[in-house]
Amino acid sequence: MAHEAPSIPLSPSTAQLIPPASSASRFTPRLRTIIGYTGLLAAFLFSLLAPSGEDAAYQWWSLLPAVTLFGFVLITHRVIEGFFWAGLLAPMVVHRVDAPTAWLDLVYAQVSDLGNLGLLVLLVLIGGFLGVFEQLGLADSFARAASRLARGPRASGAITAVSSLLLSNDNYLSASGVGVSMAPVNRRYGLPRTFTAAVLRSTGEAGTTLNPIGSTSVLYVSLLLAAGYGSSEMGVYVQILPFLFYSIAGVLIGFLLAVRALPIFGPLKRDLDGIHNEEAAAEDDGRKLPHFLNFLAPIATVIFVSFAFGQLQLGFVLALFITGALLVAQRHTTVAGYVDAVLEGMKEMFSLVLLLALAFVLVGGISSLGFTGFVIDGVSDFIAPQWLPLIIFAIFAVTEMLVTLNWSLYILLIPVLVELSLRIDASVPITIAALISAGTFGLASSISSDVGLLISSSTRVPLYRHWITNLPYQLLAACAALVGYAVVGFAGITG
Repeated sequence: MAHEAPSIPLSPSTAQLIPPASSASRFTPRLRTIIGYTGLLAAFLFSLLAPSGEDAAYQWWSLLPAVTLFGFVLITHRVIEGFFWAGLLAPMVVHRVDAPTAWLDLVYAQVSDLGNLGLLVLLVLIGGFLGVFEQLGLADSFARAASRLARGPRASGAITAVSSLLLSNDNYLSASGVGVSMAPVNRRYGLPRTFTAAVLRSTGEAGTTLNPIGSTSVLYVSLLLAAGYGSSEMGVYVQILPFLFYSIAGVLIGFLLAVRALPIFGPLKRDLDGIHNEEAAAEDDGRKLPHFLNFLAPIATVIFVSFAFGQLQLGFVLALFITGALLVAQRHTTVAGYVDAVLEGMKEMFSLVLLLALAFVLVGGISSLGFTGFVIDGVSDFIAPQWLPLIIFAIFAVTEMLVTLNWSLYILLIPVLVELSLRIDASVPITIAALISAGTFGLASSISSDVGLLISSSTRVPLYRHWITNLPYQLLAACAALVGYAVVGFAGITG
């Protein structure tokens, strides 16, 4: 039988994203909004001092939209509004009074781009996937099976981390499948939902970059080969792998956190201490649920189809059809009930789709300002070759945390960095590994990351709360990566 699932707090523009205010808090939501919009008005007025026109050299002005976004979100906790206004600010710099028309043109261009459109469609399909998992008992079924192995908080955390790594051929699978199933199990053992979200954020994309058949690994290897570096996929992968310091540190930290070998600290510690104030975790109520293999079948379908045909969207479409056929045949639901669950999940995903569309618009806007080129040009003239990886990681870790470009960053910069590394006699594998580490850090730490949005959804943690509880662990992994690339510099490794 189908059962009702609690609604998932998805909308990043609502008060759900604001953590409960303590009695000692000085800033009410209204005051935060006033301060945020005052700063926003100042940013728009300040932008009038910038040069204008499509051929202008914007240099430092190209940083303005990203800095404005980060400041607005940090102050107000209102994510969708931040992306909207920051996305409008970039056309404002270039086009002045024609900014609204230019912004609409940018919206049309970004949303109609096949790559961007594919990702938006993928999010909608994943929403249907989550709706089925939540409302038709598949997540509860997997959680019940996992709870038989999870005899305590450490075992439960370990299963969360291992499951995430096993599904790391694509971080969306890890975020959606593991998050929705293991958050209730961990909650049962006194671990807050923010704990599950932090473990998934540490092991998800980091695991994907380390996985030889991971979607990110396939991308960066393909880009390197297309740029003329290397002769085989596996050969390039093996050269890059040892220097993915952030990904290695992220997976280790995520696993150590999961088994409680790493102390819980920061905002996550406060969640752990205050978990008795949260809603009680759902206990096994003895109701009949689908067999947990019904949970694994669609995930296996997505993995097989995406690996065999390179079409993740096709994998999710087929998985939805297969799951529906299985559940209807076993009389766990009707065709109408299954379709309702899919549509309900898609509806819950709408705010994430909107946010990602606005993120695409912002990325297009800052690209028109020469954001990436300005950062690269600023470091290429004076850097010693052995220090290039450290500088690349340090700079783009910061920019990716502000606005995560991720795959767009790799597509834009890997060919450039291959040429730059060869020109100054720097190590190509280490330099590219540093860029990938920076992108992975951005995906794991940025409040605008699509993976963060999905983990927030699947674990039912408000986006801002997930971001602030997860961030200290990602900063710890980033510090480890900085040390690694500093060692490369001090050792003078350039070959």
